[in-house]
Amino acid sequence: MKRFLSFASLGMLLGVVACGPNPADRISADGIMADVEVLAADSMEGRGAATEGEARAAAYIAHRFAEIGLEPLGDSYLLPIELVGMTKDVAASSLSIRGPSGPLTLDNDGNVTFWSTAEEPVVDLRDVPLVFVGYGVEAPEHEWDDFKGEDVAGKVLLFLNNDPPVQERGEPLFAGDARTYYGRWTYKFEQAEKHGAAGAIVVHTTESASYQFSVIGNTGSRRIWQRTYRLDLLGWIDSTLTERIAASMGTDLAGLFDLAARRNFAPRETGYRVTAHVETDIERVEAHNVAGVLRGSDRTLADQYLVYTAHYDHLGINPDLPGDDKIFNGALDNALGTAAVMATADAFVAAQPRRSVIFAAVTAEEGGLLGSSAFVAAPPVPRPQIVANFNVDSPQVFGVTHDVAAIGLEMSTLGEVFAQVAEQHGLRPVGDPNPNAGSFYRSDQVSFAKAGIPALYLQAGTEYVDSLGFDPRDRKQRHYHQVTDEIHDEWDLEGTARDMRVLFETALRIANADTQPRWVPGHEFEEEWRELYTDDPNER
Repeated sequence: MKRFLSFASLGMLLGVVACGPNPADRISADGIMADVEVLAADSMEGRGAATEGEARAAAYIAHRFAEIGLEPLGDSYLLPIELVGMTKDVAASSLSIRGPSGPLTLDNDGNVTFWSTAEEPVVDLRDVPLVFVGYGVEAPEHEWDDFKGEDVAGKVLLFLNNDPPVQERGEPLFAGDARTYYGRWTYKFEQAEKHGAAGAIVVHTTESASYQFSVIGNTGSRRIWQRTYRLDLLGWIDSTLTERIAASMGTDLAGLFDLAARRNFAPRETGYRVTAHVETDIERVEAHNVAGVLRGSDRTLADQYLVYTAHYDHLGINPDLPGDDKIFNGALDNALGTAAVMATADAFVAAQPRRSVIFAAVTAEEGGLLGSSAFVAAPPVPRPQIVANFNVDSPQVFGVTHDVAAIGLEMSTLGEVFAQVAEQHGLRPVGDPNPNAGSFYRSDQVSFAKAGIPALYLQAGTEYVDSLGFDPRDRKQRHYHQVTDEIHDEWDLEGTARDMRVLFETALRIANADTQPRWVPGHEFEEEWRELYTDDPNER
């Protein structure tokens, strides 16, 4: 019978303190910056998954893990994974969406982006009906069904992004401002495949997506990594094109959102038809996660593992970009997170925790969390022995704040400990600063959570001690997934180091506790947790 961390036991756990020099002091702004400068350099060529740049970055991280004192998990720090890469031939591919008033004016990667995941070299669709399916949600727990049994096989489905914003009896039916998995674009594509559709196109608005079209606008021109769905056509269109489609249906874009927010919604023909020719180069390649382990000091707990993750891949190089800069350096996203995790590994070596700790720099996050998914699907240690995940992706970069943020704060006992540590340092612990973005489902911690493993995702606070003179959210958004994501003069990594020390102290207390963490009662991943860890079926 395993022992689990209850909320009542937190007080005893928080009494664990280290003697002598504080290992957390090894996490410094200068040390983190030194590794960022290497990983975000032009010589790393944007660290695209399965590229020479990724191989250079992986070799550097492996060298640093060895230098810090971590052991490899097996014969090497490098853990190979297979990726199926698909790159559209932009010049040879075409898309037409024609309606009652003629064709839409499509600007490839400007107001529309499209691709195929059929794993076929050539895909042709001709005059396929475009059907509006609202949010495309089937949620039996809410008795919500956007399809109403209608046959949409062989058609192209038009989806709204996000969850249905429905309130009943004064309460949100879904999660209100916090996006659930039903609101993720990946769910929309999965739904299209489930219903036998030929394709899926998601409507982009900045409000519903929480990011600008430019973030995903060139998806169709990049190499796409296969996920769990195969469809002839996938795409995004912007709000201006959707207004044209809505007009042919006798409404406007706001009207489409209104229609889809009703329980009696059913799929509707748009009057538009889709013709597409997509030529795709398909390749199977090997990429690498990089992982090292610090063995626990307690014989009774050393076979349980905490896992720190940070994705080290980014978007590589796009030679077709205008201008001289064609390298997506990914300094904030996520050279900084990777460097911060390496600094944390050094602190753990000094702390000598009771449980073992794995530090994993995972690849292909930008392609769809593929590295972390592969890690969880075939972990280097038995999955039930992994008891917690701490993920770091694009952490604080503009200095010290009065608050410290973690997504998943309210979800598990990891968040309880994190809040206690923050408060002991005089900081205000906060959850997701932007719950509408559905951030818990957008980075590598969700790969662990879906398997039942409690996870916490460090984020940047917003209450800056010193006035910045600019809007930090706007500044991040401007550089997100752009070649301008580089080290900038306004960076102040004292905030990064402080936040990582809070996360380190949290993880150290979890690593040294007699009991392991768990999700809060009633959480969406609680059943998976019970199946993973509980020996007695009667307790599931």
